[in-house]
Amino acid sequence: MGQMLYDYTKSSIKGVCSSKELFVKEIIKAAKILSVHEKDKLTNWLFFYTADKPEMQKWLHEVIDKKILVS
Repeated sequence: MGQMLYDYTKSSIKGVCSSKELFVKEIIKAAKILSVHEKDKLTNWLFFYTADKPEMQKWLHEVIDKKILVS
C-alpha cells in the first residue's frame, strides 16, 4: 500500500507543478501519510524533479526550510 501512496503523491505533484499553493498543499498531505522512508525518497525525487525547474526549486526550498517533510 505504501508504494501506491508514494506513486500517487508523485503523480499528484506532477499535476500541480504550475501552482505554488497546490504544490505545497500536496507536499503537506504527503508528509502526513507517508512513512519516514517514503518521505526521504520523495525528498530525493523532488530535488531530481525540480532540477530544471527554478521556480519549483524555490518552492521546494521553502517547504524544506519550514521542515514540512522532516521525518
